[in-house]
Amino acid sequence: MILLDWIKEFLRKYYYLGVMVVSYSKIKIWRSSQTQLEIGSGPTKRAGWMTLDTCKGADIYWDLRYKTPFKESSFDRVYCSHVLEHFSYQNLIKLLSEVHRILRPNGEFLIAVPDASIYVDAYIGKRDAAELMQYKPAIASDKSMDVLNYIFYMDGHHKFMFDSENLAFHCGAAGFVSCISRPFDPTLDMTARDYESLYMSCRKQESKA
Repeated sequence: MILLDWIKEFLRKYYYLGVMVVSYSKIKIWRSSQTQLEIGSGPTKRAGWMTLDTCKGADIYWDLRYKTPFKESSFDRVYCSHVLEHFSYQNLIKLLSEVHRILRPNGEFLIAVPDASIYVDAYIGKRDAAELMQYKPAIASDKSMDVLNYIFYMDGHHKFMFDSENLAFHCGAAGFVSCISRPFDPTLDMTARDYESLYMSCRKQESKA
């Protein structure tokens, strides 16, 4: 049984490695004018955007724990929605630095993440927790501490959480400037997640003359 599991894991690993190599080759031959990239996109398609994720339907199949196959300063805009919270701190810092690398000077990084601060408000009784806890597999109970367990662990999916202060701090540590809150953008952001989302725009510093 152990040998069978090892073989399955070996085949899975090298299958995905092969898919990533194919994706890299696709980039090398892809003559596209797209200068906008969505990471962690799922199968979503957006006109004028290249998509990257570990799922079928994305333009580029890629594991975001690794350096992306793009050259430095490749994109004017990079977008991610409810992606960053799924990375451990160490992998998050690497990903933020990688996004900074592939953005062009003055390029914009558009972010949407769950806003952990509103769940803290629910914990101390300032908000109705029932309105926030909509993903049933992650609900342990209606007790105050389990409101925090809900958002911080999300049934094992969440690894690092944000409010506006620490999101701006960690993006700034990765080299971004002008990290400011932004409004909901109906052309990008998910209406169904707006009730719990924090939105931010960060810039890569312009090149010095």
